[in-house]
Amino acid sequence: MISASPLLTGLAMALLCLAFATILLPLNRLPLVGRMLVIVSITLLVMLPVSDYPGWYYVRSVFGDSSVTALVFYIALILQQHFSWQLYQENELVLLRRLVLTTALLLYPFALGVTHYDSYSQGYANPWLLGGLLMLTLFCWLVKYYLLAITITAAVTAYSLQLLESLNLWDYLIDPAFLLIMILTWLRPSVQKIQPRQ
Repeated sequence: MISASPLLTGLAMALLCLAFATILLPLNRLPLVGRMLVIVSITLLVMLPVSDYPGWYYVRSVFGDSSVTALVFYIALILQQHFSWQLYQENELVLLRRLVLTTALLLYPFALGVTHYDSYSQGYANPWLLGGLLMLTLFCWLVKYYLLAITITAAVTAYSLQLLESLNLWDYLIDPAFLLIMILTWLRPSVQKIQPRQ
C-alpha cells in the first residue's frame, strides 16, 4: 500500500484478511473474547514471516494493494460487527455497494481494453472527477452518511499527499478485493446490521 512503510502495508493486508473473515466466518456466534482471539490470530499470521517473507507479502501478491476507501470501510466493518460500534447505516452500505459496483463496471472493462476509451486514465489529475467527488461527499454529509463522507475525504486527501505508490485517483477509491468484499456483503445481509454485544 504505502511503499515507504512495510508495516503499514502489512496492517492494510491484515485488515483485508479480517474483513474477509468477518463476512465469511460465523464469528458473531463467538463471545467477545473469542472474536478478539480470532482477530489477533489472523493479524499475527499475516504479519509473521513465512518462508523468508512476511505473510502479508503473499496476500498482497494475490489481491494487490488496498485502496484508502477500502481500508476505512474494513475498519468500520470490523468495529461494527465485532465491537457493536454504530459506524454505518444499512442504507449507507447499500449506497456504498452501488457506488463500488457502478464504478467497477465503468472502470475495469474499459481499462482491460473492451473499447478504445480508457476510463482509468481519467484518474490522473482530473478536476471533473475531483469535483464530482466533492459533490458526492457533500450529499453524503447532508443525508448523514458520515462514514461515506469521511471515506471519500480520506481517499482524496491521501491522493493529494500521494501516499500510495499509484498516481491515479481511482487506485485510492477502489480495488478488486474491495469489489469482492462489497459483493460478499450483498450475499451476506447480516453484515448490514450491527451485531449485539455478547
